[in-house]
Amino acid sequence: AAASILVFFAVMIAFIGALTYFMQSWSLPFILVVFAILDILYHQGVIDPRNKAYGLDYDKSNERPLYNKKSLEQLSTPGKIGADKANMITILDNWKKKQKEVSPVMIFINVSGGGLRSATFVMNMLQQLDSCTAGNLMHHTMLISGSSGGMLGAAYYREMFRSKLKGKPLNLHSSEYVDNIGRDLLNPVFSSMIARDIFAPAQHFKLDHYKYIKDRGYAFEQKLNENTNGLLNNQIRDYVKDEKEASIPLMIFNSVITRDARKMMISSQPLSFMMKPFVFNSDSTISPDAVDFSALFARQDPLNIRVLTALRMNATFPYILPNVWLPSDPVIDVMDAGVRDNFGQETALRFIENFKDWLLKNTGGVMVLQLRDRLKDNWDFPFETGSITDFLLKPGTMLQHNWQKLQDYYEANEYSYFNSTIHPSVHRITFLYLPEKEEQGAALNLHLTARERRDVEASFYNSYNQDMVKEVKRLLSSN
Repeated sequence: AAASILVFFAVMIAFIGALTYFMQSWSLPFILVVFAILDILYHQGVIDPRNKAYGLDYDKSNERPLYNKKSLEQLSTPGKIGADKANMITILDNWKKKQKEVSPVMIFINVSGGGLRSATFVMNMLQQLDSCTAGNLMHHTMLISGSSGGMLGAAYYREMFRSKLKGKPLNLHSSEYVDNIGRDLLNPVFSSMIARDIFAPAQHFKLDHYKYIKDRGYAFEQKLNENTNGLLNNQIRDYVKDEKEASIPLMIFNSVITRDARKMMISSQPLSFMMKPFVFNSDSTISPDAVDFSALFARQDPLNIRVLTALRMNATFPYILPNVWLPSDPVIDVMDAGVRDNFGQETALRFIENFKDWLLKNTGGVMVLQLRDRLKDNWDFPFETGSITDFLLKPGTMLQHNWQKLQDYYEANEYSYFNSTIHPSVHRITFLYLPEKEEQGAALNLHLTARERRDVEASFYNSYNQDMVKEVKRLLSSN
């Protein structure tokens, strides 16, 4: 990655030097003319460097769905919501049939963003929790939601669980899989940024009968696929049957639409009931704040999208990975789910609220397991330097610095109101990555050192997380 950056600046210096030498005082007008030509070619569709969702049909330009208030309201009419909820109740009934207890506890897993630090932490925690519960964790889990790195680890573990159900000889608790998900993703992304995105943006590849540009998004997916031994190289449609039968937990891949901060939800099952808060589902004056991907892009082969792409859309950290643009009218693009809900709680609580009557009747309670790669109440890094620069920088960067804390406050408030009105017994249990030495904790990155990886894995054994393990075992055994 460092070498790629050095090569980039070296080439830029050579280019600027050559431009200045040959064009002299005409350098700036020349640059402006080049940009104007590129802009015309872009608007005419001659060049298109934008990243696309691999598997989605971008060719039917005359059939692109409208992205406006009316079209979203048509996707979440009372009739559509009723049909989609009936489909989900069938899945809930299938889940109930697979349980041994009369009143089983239903588990919802929320995972946080945080690059490979979170991916490794989530993978290790799921393995350990499944082992501690005698292999019952996935059987009791109904929904997995979250963002970024955490979803990489959760999707990988769920896929291993699915593969074992289909007869593959896998040891779900092997440390090999923690090593796999913690392997480097940074170097291929930066190498591709220089080699493809900037200097050779015309390379293409085909998926089925659709053609896409190779860029750093493609490099990320290919490396993730390699690191996970090809297990995640599937399409969303491959999960329709398994999720319908409740053989594996449902997974919702979220991302955020940059145009208006609405949530884009990708799932193998229809989700119109998730497009608004439950209390507003019948209120036509309230616009949806989330979008069912498969419903909006029904004519663009939505279930053909790759799981690797859905994960990348969920984990599109600004500039590191390219925003994914989608074929709507007007065009929209999406980025990291952590912008809106870094911990997956909003999705889980909305789902629970929609089916609280079924849960009250058919379960012994709900357990929300939150796997976080950082503290909830962190006083260690205040936005204060004590320098005169605070006067200049604080107004412009305060929101960015405190974004995670703002989400924590919102999340606590949301859960407080939710817990006071919901009928089923809801137990919220949080597991935290607590580094052995705070100053040597693993960085938020797409690369982990061997020491950082060991520190993340060892966090399972700290006293706080061990107390939470006992609570999980108590709740499951009480039913």
